[in-house]
Amino acid sequence: MPFSLSMMIPHGARQALRRINERSVNEDEQADTKDETPEHLPSAWDALRVRSFLQWRLGVPVEIVDQIIDTAEYWPSTTATMAPPEKGTHRIIRKDRDQVLLKTVPLCYDRKQLERSPDSPKPLPHRSTNHPCRKIVFHLSSHDQGPGRINENMYEHSWTWFDAEIIRGAHEKKMYVDGEEQVLLEHEKGETTIPRGPDDPLLLPSEHKVQVNGARVSEMQDVEIIWDSEDNVQPDSPAALDVEQTKGRGRATLDGRVVREMQVGDSVALWARARFPGWSNHVYRASVTVYWAV
Repeated sequence: MPFSLSMMIPHGARQALRRINERSVNEDEQADTKDETPEHLPSAWDALRVRSFLQWRLGVPVEIVDQIIDTAEYWPSTTATMAPPEKGTHRIIRKDRDQVLLKTVPLCYDRKQLERSPDSPKPLPHRSTNHPCRKIVFHLSSHDQGPGRINENMYEHSWTWFDAEIIRGAHEKKMYVDGEEQVLLEHEKGETTIPRGPDDPLLLPSEHKVQVNGARVSEMQDVEIIWDSEDNVQPDSPAALDVEQTKGRGRATLDGRVVREMQVGDSVALWARARFPGWSNHVYRASVTVYWAV
């Protein structure tokens, strides 16, 4: 008989999980009848209650609890969303005036708690592993200045793009004061033009970019980019090169390293960039959701 994870779960636990699954299926069927159903994003306390139920009520070994939680991706998360511009319907990032669209709440922290106790913040519950972060999801709605001749590979020679910068130990930097998010990075508001010389690593999109816009495409593009801790596609592999050419995603973001190296208290800053005369990055919506294990 082939081995499966369910064989290691006590009989009572399997029955309870089956009932939970059946209830979820029924709820999904009911949700299909509605136009929109919000995604359920569990809190750290939700995840703790599920862990407690599996481990102490059903007697599931802790190692199997970890596997169940991770397989179900029942992880707490925080989402940061780009603030709307003061004028107009979207942000326009012009040549060499890069700006940060958003910064996520430091990993495993609560914003309100950081505001209340900036000198001694306490993290939310998290699994004591070398890499508590499990997944980072980017949602982007944008386009470049368009229109123009579109190449067969529309991501080639595109000079508007997005980068992610990890702010180490952001929970110690008094990121929020009196309800206002503070500037932590140099030139993050894009107030001035920063010339980029030929040796500047930020002159052109790199293999570490989050996403480039389709070149000379004036229609808005909605994309979702998922960085997962389990990813293991090497940057120099044919698969990574194919993703970069066909999806516009950086080939060095497919190996999961950035997610695994995220530490408690780190924040993700999402940059929008544009280069060369006439090019501009039009951003309508942007959000980043960071998940961690409990």
